[in-house]
Amino acid sequence: MKKVIVVLFCIFIGFNLHAADWNITGAGARAAGMGGAFIGVADDATAISWNPAGLTQLYRPEVSLVARYITENYKYESTFFSNSVDNQGHFVVNFASAAYPFMNGKLVAAIAYQKQLDWYSGWKDEDESSTGGANTLIPGMAYRLFPILSLGFSTNIWMGKSEEEGVYGYHPYEYDYDYIDRTVVFSGLNFVFGIMADFNNLQKPFPLKLGVTMRTPFDLEVEVEADYYYYYDLDYTNTVDMPMMLGFGTSYKFGENLTLSADYEIRAYGKSEIHYELGGTSDLSASEKNLNQIRVGAEYLVVTDFAVIPLRAGFKTIPTLLSNGEGYEYTDQTKGTGFSLGTGLIFERVAIDATFDLSGYKQEWDNWPDYGENESGTYKKYNTTISCIFYF
Repeated sequence: MKKVIVVLFCIFIGFNLHAADWNITGAGARAAGMGGAFIGVADDATAISWNPAGLTQLYRPEVSLVARYITENYKYESTFFSNSVDNQGHFVVNFASAAYPFMNGKLVAAIAYQKQLDWYSGWKDEDESSTGGANTLIPGMAYRLFPILSLGFSTNIWMGKSEEEGVYGYHPYEYDYDYIDRTVVFSGLNFVFGIMADFNNLQKPFPLKLGVTMRTPFDLEVEVEADYYYYYDLDYTNTVDMPMMLGFGTSYKFGENLTLSADYEIRAYGKSEIHYELGGTSDLSASEKNLNQIRVGAEYLVVTDFAVIPLRAGFKTIPTLLSNGEGYEYTDQTKGTGFSLGTGLIFERVAIDATFDLSGYKQEWDNWPDYGENESGTYKKYNTTISCIFYF
């Protein structure tokens, strides 16, 4: 009996891993306003999170702080079971950084904090809740090798924890539900390499930039400490295969005011697995597909005597680790889309940016096609992001 409970709980933790958003990108309201198409831009204090090579575009010390309010909506519909709608929302400080240029900007050092995996879950009418997630401490640096070519490097030191509580299952002898409190601690280490080619620095400037990033694969350790009300305590560590991630970005500037950008990022989760210390593995991606994402964005600067006012818009695809299904078998990958609008105020010593973005996807199951039984889950996420960058 104890072995069965242990295995089921390990699988439950695996499902929690599936539910997280593994589309790992950089941070900042400006980048979010451009749909996240920032690998080929990366010219402010958030550059270390997008493309560390872009840090060489900073010619004076900068610090940044990014906060976000996240609202989520999940709508379940079924031809057989009861329909339901759940909502939740929370505030998070998801990024902070400081960068300092040396040698007139030829060498730049930086350090940052970033929320990478948000484990918040507080759906009303549910018996489960959690807070926290996986964070990284990111030291990095960049060097301008040639006038048009910069190289960058950063280290992601993974840390953070999630506090979870809720109902585990029905206790057959106590005639009551068994309650559980658990702490999930994350740890790991990986590296990010970046390249930025800026053709604006040619003798005959051309307003084009190209960026490339690579995030190295690593093992993300997920250490679980679970305390049951009726049964016993349980400690173990699962391991998630975090794959190599390759990003390609470009940006082009029309005149002094308009910038267009585009990114394509490959996250090779298709073969990633969750390894359970107590035995067994499972696929992280239900469809065994990679999370390949397209992002495009635009920024137009309105120059006034008071301040520079940016107008931004963006679009991105939303690949997920989930899969649609038919007859209780996985079929194709569940995908969605996202849109964003942003603005701000840019002064001599400070830039304040704000972005609202909407993303979502719909997962569908045709359980018994011959009998018309089907289910769907529609997920929508609304982010309001505020960034402040201070120049010294």
